[in-house]
Amino acid sequence: MRDGRVLQGTAVQIVKGMQDIAFGVERLSLGEYVDWVVANAQRFESATLNVQGETDEAKAASLVDEMLREGLATRG
Repeated sequence: MRDGRVLQGTAVQIVKGMQDIAFGVERLSLGEYVDWVVANAQRFESATLNVQGETDEAKAASLVDEMLREGLATRG
């Protein structure tokens, strides 16, 4: 993460870790949280994340891939 935190594990574990440190998203499902991240990346970073998938697992994997592609995260 940009603040120096390192998240590791499966895509679902990484996205859940992101959600755990985010403010005000406790009641969102994992899929809703992914949608929230996508909207905020556009709003605050002017980054378009093309997240695909029908399941939470697929959306989480796509989000991690897109964040890496856009430079919003780095691979350790």
